[in-house]
Amino acid sequence: MQRMARPASVAGFALGVMLTGAASAQVAEEPNGLADIVVTATRMGETELQSTPIAVTALSAEQLDDRGVRDVQDLKAYVPSLQVSDLSGYTQLFIRGIGSNIVFIGSDPSTTIHTDGIYLARPLSYLQDFLDVERVEVLRGPQGTLYGRNSVGGTINIVSRKPSAELEGQVQAAYGTFDRYAVQAYISGPVAGGVRASLAADLSGHDAFRENVSTGNDAEDLKSRGVRGQILIPIGASGEWTVRADWSRQSGAFGAYPKLIRPTGNPTDDAILGDFDKVSMNRDNFTVLENYGVSSDLILPLTDGIKLRALTGYRVFRGKIIADADASAADVLLNQLRPIRQHQFSQELSLLGESEKLSWVLGAYYFDERNREPLTLTLFPFGASHIQRPLLQARSIAFFGQGEYRLSDQLSVIAGLRYTRERKRYAIDDYFTASTDTDPSVAERGFVLAGIPGLPDPFSIDTKRHDDAFTPKFGINFTPGERVLIYASATRGFKSGGYDYGANNAVDAAAGYGPEKLWSYELGLKSDWFDRRLRLNLTGFYYDYTDLQVQSYVQIGASLGARTQNAATARVKGIEAEVVARPVRPLELTANIAWLDAKYRDYPDAFVTTFGNFDASGNRLNNAPRWSATFGAAYTVELADAGKIVLGADAHVQSRIYFTAANDGLGAVTDYAEKQDGYGIVNARIGWTSDDDRIKAQLIATNLFDRDYIVGTANYTAAIAARQGRPREVLGQVAYRF
Repeated sequence: MQRMARPASVAGFALGVMLTGAASAQVAEEPNGLADIVVTATRMGETELQSTPIAVTALSAEQLDDRGVRDVQDLKAYVPSLQVSDLSGYTQLFIRGIGSNIVFIGSDPSTTIHTDGIYLARPLSYLQDFLDVERVEVLRGPQGTLYGRNSVGGTINIVSRKPSAELEGQVQAAYGTFDRYAVQAYISGPVAGGVRASLAADLSGHDAFRENVSTGNDAEDLKSRGVRGQILIPIGASGEWTVRADWSRQSGAFGAYPKLIRPTGNPTDDAILGDFDKVSMNRDNFTVLENYGVSSDLILPLTDGIKLRALTGYRVFRGKIIADADASAADVLLNQLRPIRQHQFSQELSLLGESEKLSWVLGAYYFDERNREPLTLTLFPFGASHIQRPLLQARSIAFFGQGEYRLSDQLSVIAGLRYTRERKRYAIDDYFTASTDTDPSVAERGFVLAGIPGLPDPFSIDTKRHDDAFTPKFGINFTPGERVLIYASATRGFKSGGYDYGANNAVDAAAGYGPEKLWSYELGLKSDWFDRRLRLNLTGFYYDYTDLQVQSYVQIGASLGARTQNAATARVKGIEAEVVARPVRPLELTANIAWLDAKYRDYPDAFVTTFGNFDASGNRLNNAPRWSATFGAAYTVELADAGKIVLGADAHVQSRIYFTAANDGLGAVTDYAEKQDGYGIVNARIGWTSDDDRIKAQLIATNLFDRDYIVGTANYTAAIAARQGRPREVLGQVAYRF
């Protein structure tokens, strides 16, 4: 279950390979060779990974479990093209340098997540433990034809394990450092009359990662709960109807940017600079994220070779976020979003056809969302609170089609087209009150302030916008020999425009920003060699990116605002190599190497609070390391009737990344650059599995050498604060299957 790389020039395709294979894990293994992998990434039926002409990396349920991958944040170590940051539950995703730091109401993600085909609109919905998952697929590059909304950079596809035809189940318990605990269980099997069902539950959490020297109440603990149920009803010989329902809740003092990385002049703050285990917030962070929803997936054969699929989803998010926005021991800014309320409905209808020469899909998509994220920003120096009460209503309608025509046994062509029309209504009341009470309901009872020096005047807006686009795809696939595929494609991506949540005046708030567009040109090779002992995949790509949306923070007096620009143009090019090798049966080696050149081509009016306006043309895009790679090895020791032992390790390395368009800074203030220099982390594991595969015991270490690094920054005030990566964790877990 993996993907691979090409020779020397591509140097390290490998880890992607390892992940890539997972996708559906139907395995027909050679005696000493690599398994065949079946994926559904194309949304046009099941295909072998090595016959799928797109760049996709996947992890199976077993790979997720063996490596201690709990949620999307942990995927980063196994997908070098992927960068992930969690900011109070707002998840930022970047693939090949394409993503967005605009994660609040009024905006949409550039790299998306789908759960069983259902698009998740809010980045607040991403931070859930993987539960009852069969595989996770990471599709790199724009998915503008078949994947719902806004997948300009790519998409992460989370696929649930189907209810089984035979009774089976598992109970797994784990305990580790930081008092991390986890109990997960599932049961699956037949009910009656061919109907199958499954039920899974999760109970997990950990104590605080960081010591808060200001309050004594430590930061970054987490409590997670979840349940998922499924019912699969067969229809005729090959049809089926699957109904799913899930609920999850995460809570704790996690999120925000808790760690100052530059001096403030405050002795408490400055005394712990460089100590990643300590923070100095005078107020405690606290976040609650609750997600629940239902979905219906109906697959109905109409004729030989034609199926109807009706995919319906309804999801709800509820939450609250309290964060010390200045991340310091001083009373400057307290950021509160509560109560957050969001719900969404989506309906996708598609016809899928298969004949000797042609595979095709035609469909329509509808999406409707209503979202509220009320903000109270308490400005202690001013003795006032800045209150914003926004409402977003979004609607998307799309029609799409794609087909692959086989000209011969060796040659086929692909063509697809999607038309998308987006409508957004954005209404907001923005005002200040004299109250600094930290309860938003109390703050709202203060009188409205206006005309106070240093504070913007209050405003209200109610505005609408429409965006639409055609997003075509063209491709050609050539199979020159057995288990060798060469493919080329041109794809257009589109992300709709939006509104600035943090705009400080009515003009900017109503103006919003326009859509961003991307043309992607990709050339790839997938190949197996030496009786499938070596898998070698190579991808080269070039992106022509226009009107990309870039957010920066703006201060007016003590008030925080945000400004999003369509930052002219950018150019992204890169090479990815993925390799999996099995020189002898017990040993599997993997490598994945990505080289990325992602720069603003024309961005003359960039802005960062620390520097003001400047020309960012030629600077690197955010979260786009020039080099990233993962190298892995796993060795299996067979113990005859006593089972087997597996030893494994993976090393992830990457070069410097920047978090703003300023890159290394300007002039004499380069010390204030917001960046993370190159670093590496090592994960290791050892596990024993009984001869009948019923009992499994593992010891897993992540970030083995406890490397300090950051995954995001913010400059809400004159200081710069950061979000740290996870520290070293060691976890022991035992599972029993029946």
